[in-house]
Amino acid sequence: MSIIVALIIMEIALRSIFNVSTMVASEFSGYMLVAVVALGLGYTMQHRAHIRITIFWDRFTDEWKRRADIILACLSAAICLFFLYHSVIMVYETYSLGMQADTIAETPLWIPQTSIPIGVFLLFLQLVALIIRSIRA
Repeated sequence: MSIIVALIIMEIALRSIFNVSTMVASEFSGYMLVAVVALGLGYTMQHRAHIRITIFWDRFTDEWKRRADIILACLSAAICLFFLYHSVIMVYETYSLGMQADTIAETPLWIPQTSIPIGVFLLFLQLVALIIRSIRA
């Protein structure tokens, strides 16, 4: 995140002081934002920081919370596998077609897209770990 902030501050300073632009600040900060979000999914899951609707959760007993964790983590893992499969296909097709950003940088799009399947895979691993921990408890 600090790289995104630095990039934007540099763009603002260059425009204000020298009346020039990097021409890529918004593009690269967008790529970095997607990477931060995607790669942060697993970390967020590890620390149980994803949003939960607790209106019912707080009324569950510990045993029902454990069962719900297992069921919901299995469902989430299945969704992650679906998303992982399709995100890998997206990156592969982008790479094989040689697709580039329609900007001055002409960034090969598979490079920033790669963070998506990596992040989803890390989330999947955290979900599997949660399932195993919940079953053992």
